[in-house]
Amino acid sequence: REELEAFLDASLAQFSRWISALVAQRQQRDRRITELEFPLGEFRKGQRCIAELVYKCIDQGGELLIEAPTGIGKTAAVLYPAVKALATNKHDRIVFITAKTVGRRAVESTLERFLDAGLRLRTLSISAKERICFSPGKACHGDDCRYARGYYDRLPQALWAALELPTLFQSDIELLAKRFDICPYQLSVDLLPWADLVIADIHYVYSLTATIGSMVQQGNHRWTVLLDEAHNLPFRARKLFHAEIAKAELMAARLSAPRSLAPALNRINRVLLELQRSQWASQEYESIELVPVKLSRALSNFVVAAGEAMAVEAGILHRRPELLAFYFSTIQFLRLAEYWDIDFRCELSRDSGRQSLTVAINCLDPARLLSERQRDLHSVTAFSATLSPANWTRHSLGLGNEAVFRRVDSPFEQEQLEVYLATHISTRFRERERSLPQLGELIIDWLSREGGNCIVYFPSYRYLQDCLNQLNRCGLEETRPNFWVQQRDQGKTQLLDLLSQHRDLVAFCILGGIFSEGIDLPGDLLRSVVIVGVGLPQFNRDTQQLQSWYQQHQGAGFEYAYLYPGMQKVDQALGRVIRTVEDTGRALLVDSRYAQRQYRELLPPWWSYLSWDSVESKR
Repeated sequence: REELEAFLDASLAQFSRWISALVAQRQQRDRRITELEFPLGEFRKGQRCIAELVYKCIDQGGELLIEAPTGIGKTAAVLYPAVKALATNKHDRIVFITAKTVGRRAVESTLERFLDAGLRLRTLSISAKERICFSPGKACHGDDCRYARGYYDRLPQALWAALELPTLFQSDIELLAKRFDICPYQLSVDLLPWADLVIADIHYVYSLTATIGSMVQQGNHRWTVLLDEAHNLPFRARKLFHAEIAKAELMAARLSAPRSLAPALNRINRVLLELQRSQWASQEYESIELVPVKLSRALSNFVVAAGEAMAVEAGILHRRPELLAFYFSTIQFLRLAEYWDIDFRCELSRDSGRQSLTVAINCLDPARLLSERQRDLHSVTAFSATLSPANWTRHSLGLGNEAVFRRVDSPFEQEQLEVYLATHISTRFRERERSLPQLGELIIDWLSREGGNCIVYFPSYRYLQDCLNQLNRCGLEETRPNFWVQQRDQGKTQLLDLLSQHRDLVAFCILGGIFSEGIDLPGDLLRSVVIVGVGLPQFNRDTQQLQSWYQQHQGAGFEYAYLYPGMQKVDQALGRVIRTVEDTGRALLVDSRYAQRQYRELLPPWWSYLSWDSVESKR
């Protein structure tokens, strides 16, 4: 009894010191926030409007959509009122959600400007485990990883040290973890409850296993979400709400599995064999109403058996990568099946291979699940340069009909970006071969007229290569000897370096890829763009299913599945040219459909649009 009382007293004393330190920091934080002026100087045109809208949204605990041109400074304009609202007790926690690494770097850079202006805020960046892990390939267990061994013995000292740091970005977490010889990922997770502002990927709020999402559901604090580049959320959500069981993955798991798990794995195999040998409407694909009951039972039996095995030997799965991967696939499949509704499809696919069967759960429309994950949030502000039309965006993001939508005035002059519409060339799939010579001549003509760096965007790699062959026949090397072509699975560094080194480079890239959004190319880094086509998603089974679903439930199948997502890609690519109030540039949009009202209305209203015919008539 005496020993337990001494332990309790010591624990309470330690926790009391911790809470007292947090309270003192919060008082200092609120004092600094109250004194904080907008760190970037004067508000740009449109920035003050954004800041006022965000503050009102947080004050009222609402949902807000902000569409504003790229380069206006949305990150700072959204962050400033959210931080201010902490000191006035409008909310308790902020999570700034980014879809890509470049977005995280942008908000971290902005926060550093805030800190330089006097802000004191416990700011934490959450990085993916595989990105920050010190022991890749090792099991997350004390027997295998030195950074997991004795972790909780060294954690208290690391937490106290973290309290003294101005920021907890990825580099800060890594240095801290090395200093105390502990796991950096788990350290960042254990710091979450004490952070004022968290920078994280979409996954951490919206996935079925979301770390922050689970904290929000506990209801202990009022969380505000700031959703950057919000147009990316629906596509990412479909990936988050997807699961599949592959027979080939099962067979790989069986090879390394311990004897205790063999019966459960064999049972799954028998069910998959039965599905693979059954009669399908098509030889390679079948869509069924529900997940097969036999499969669910067999997978559940395996999860139970795996749990019993781990209770005996904690690292039994972690030491077998194929078995661990199949276990996680099973968990995701069963978890997703619990959310089954009419917006899901169970799909079977196979080819001639013996182990080719895959059973997948696909979420056609993630709006319902996104709405459920946002239900317990205090407020949501979603912002991007491309959120029109409003009704489609509200639905796609899982927001209510009462969510406020605002398109903010541009700080730029219309004449800063002249956009020419070449509607005499059709880039529809069936007409591409016929119109290729005309397209090649047009691009060569543009490159001859327009000096400076230029990016030419194509809807596919195949179309890019076909046009590049045509351009070579038209004299591309004589017109622009410095050119670069995007390859599959290619990083950004090479092109960004070339654009900084040259002022006459032409790059051929994919519309909707890594070079058409999320990159900052101010001034002479980019002077013009050419966009070939209207960005419509590929016509395949998945998009056909989406079109059918949206037509049935929204009465706008083509618009929701093709038109709106496609024109978002076009608008994002246009946004690469004008990044500051000093920038000027030009753009060329090539497709006969730009003459149609439904496409023209979806182009950004901030720029000046001219017919390419008017240029030709002046020659």
